[in-house]
Amino acid sequence: MMKMKYLSEAKIICALVMGLFLVLTACSDSEDEQPQEEILPPIVLACDYFNEDRVLENDPRRPVDYVIECWANVQGALRINPGVVVAFEKDAGLYVNLDNNLFEVVGRQEEPVVFTGTVQQKGHWRGLFFTEAHNLNNTIEHTVIEYAGSQNLTSSSPVYEGSLALRGVSGTPPQALSLSHVEIRNGGSVGLDFHGVKTNATVSASNLVITGNEGVPVKVSAEMAHIFDNTSSYAGNASDFLNITSSNYEIEEKTVTWQQLDVPYLVDSRVQITTNGHLTIEAGTEMQFRSEAYLQVSSGWATDAPSLKIQGTASDPVHLKAHNGTDWGGIYYGFTEEDNVIEHAVIEHAKGDFPVGNIQNTGAVYMHADPMLTVTNTTFQDLPNYAFFAYTGASSSQPELPNLNRSSNTYINVAKGEAGLGYLGWNNKP
Repeated sequence: MMKMKYLSEAKIICALVMGLFLVLTACSDSEDEQPQEEILPPIVLACDYFNEDRVLENDPRRPVDYVIECWANVQGALRINPGVVVAFEKDAGLYVNLDNNLFEVVGRQEEPVVFTGTVQQKGHWRGLFFTEAHNLNNTIEHTVIEYAGSQNLTSSSPVYEGSLALRGVSGTPPQALSLSHVEIRNGGSVGLDFHGVKTNATVSASNLVITGNEGVPVKVSAEMAHIFDNTSSYAGNASDFLNITSSNYEIEEKTVTWQQLDVPYLVDSRVQITTNGHLTIEAGTEMQFRSEAYLQVSSGWATDAPSLKIQGTASDPVHLKAHNGTDWGGIYYGFTEEDNVIEHAVIEHAKGDFPVGNIQNTGAVYMHADPMLTVTNTTFQDLPNYAFFAYTGASSSQPELPNLNRSSNTYINVAKGEAGLGYLGWNNKP
């Protein structure tokens, strides 16, 4: 995306003929032609340019305002004004290490800021990596980030990648960044990497468009997945999933919702709703799980009362399925006095494997210590074991399960259990 330049037209007056006389009026360029606006080359910024506070300004005479040729360390406060175009050479980018200094990229709808490559091809330049960014007013708005993702943003573990990434921190002030009306497109890897971001971070994301990238649009921790909502579009990438990674997997001391997006969620591993944590999965949401992935609703104490509410509708059920089309863990409930709900859902391929207790081949819904749970209008299908499985210790007797309420559920191709028992299994039951 380049700024448009407008050139004036020269005026030319020809000869006038009056009767027998010929009058020739010639207009010289210097008298009547409006001068053409000069097109200027970009300003090349030195690698140490951002060691102090800077403001980047839009120059209408420059289609590209600035060029950055290196992996530039941003330590001073930085403001980038509307309409600025910054182009990056091969593998160049911004390493944002400004502690509490302010980072502001403030485009406007009609004048976005553009971060692009000197060559317009996927994966030309490296990207933007925020390693220490603690100012609560850090913001990127009305901005285009394109052709980034040439290589990982970190060279050692933990690996961050993508066109833009925010590092997770511990033992230091929390990170802070607000993204609004940002388009991340045509990158050589993932779009946005927030997988290390912890729950104490002050981060927000709205009205994003992440498309045309060679990986998933977003990598994010379970703790922070709720910040990505349906004001944004995540479709049109090589792998269209909002990827919930294995890091920072606990949802605790907060109430959050995972909204229906225009792409499915992809869960890599364990997601635990624990101490006073409450997660609602919204109607119409599709969730896919890798083989080792599962949902766990439990904490150390009954009074902690975590909850999971899967709330589909008849026309818009929630769909939980295996990413590989074969198997995933399922849903593990420990003791909780909080109401847990599964309504209008489709649960398929769940094997009943939960590494947290070395539990294998049980049921799609596993219950420990009689949790409170209501399951209605839900379809269980293509299950290799039971639909429900209760832990009973050494007892071989069928449990009473007074806190389990089930009605109007459908069972299709469930391998174990009896229809009259709702395909329920328990310890010592084959």
